[in-house]
Amino acid sequence: MTTPVKARETNNYGAPNTPIASIKRPRQKTSTTSDTTPPTTNTSSTHPPLGSPMHSATAVRRLDSDDTKENETTSLAQKIFSPVLNFLGSDSDEEIPEETPPAEKMNPPVQQAVQYEDEEEELEEFNPYLFIKQLPNYESVRIDGKICLPPKTSPHKTTLVLDLDETLVHCTVEPVPNADMIFPVIFGGISYQVHVRLRPGVHEFLDAVKDKFEVVVFTASQKVYADSLLDRLDPEGTRIEHRLFRDSCLPVEGNYLKDLTVLNRSLASCVLVDNSPHAFGYQTDNGIPIESWFDDPSDKELWKLERFLRKIRTVDDVRPIVREEFQTHKLIENA
Repeated sequence: MTTPVKARETNNYGAPNTPIASIKRPRQKTSTTSDTTPPTTNTSSTHPPLGSPMHSATAVRRLDSDDTKENETTSLAQKIFSPVLNFLGSDSDEEIPEETPPAEKMNPPVQQAVQYEDEEEELEEFNPYLFIKQLPNYESVRIDGKICLPPKTSPHKTTLVLDLDETLVHCTVEPVPNADMIFPVIFGGISYQVHVRLRPGVHEFLDAVKDKFEVVVFTASQKVYADSLLDRLDPEGTRIEHRLFRDSCLPVEGNYLKDLTVLNRSLASCVLVDNSPHAFGYQTDNGIPIESWFDDPSDKELWKLERFLRKIRTVDDVRPIVREEFQTHKLIENA
């Protein structure tokens, strides 16, 4: 039987898997031997390089985490923020329990250690493009008539849908140096102090696109957290027209995908920017992948993204341009 994927103390990017973070399936890890050596491209590989097409994959570093503190907060907080991505065909779609099982019900230490090693190997091998390739037929999972936005009133031709965690910001419940924001979130009777780092250029980026696109933030996180964050990121309500949360996602075998049909907009005029390619698994020609961000102060992804968006803001159909630029269909074919 396939072992269900559990919450991990660290994610495969090497960043702490803190419960406030968007606990998404990460891209394949790159070598930590050099920060300047570009990844080798091999589209025939079972697991092709998964760095952003707008930015070469960068080396990552492993950070230590406090296991005790992580275990105390992860199980409940994971219900708030974007959850771990489960493998298709896993034998269990059960949610992670809120309480640790009694010691007598747990696996023996040796067996448990082997189980975690197997899970870690499974996580390391994850390929989001193979995941997309193996998705069930869209018609078998779609929710007929689910519309989450009112009719479009924006004068802008194109709708720009933005992911939140690791795309615009990185959040944690652990104190971090030089946090850009700190605010409380209460969920399940527990108060979490959210420490936020803003991706370099996020304010400038939002100001640049707000007058050219209908801007929507679409996150798999819970509303209680994301709303509080967006109230601070867009205090005047002038940068972001609409907000969508986990309840607007399409559940597929325990995972939350972002089905753009719920926008009530023509797919010819919508793009989704997300650091997790599986998020746009059913509309790959509408998906713009972006490098995940945690704390790199030299990151320039949002500036690169803004330059690309200039190409599509007035076209009749964004999909041919996105398809040609990012070649996601080829990565799926070769997965």
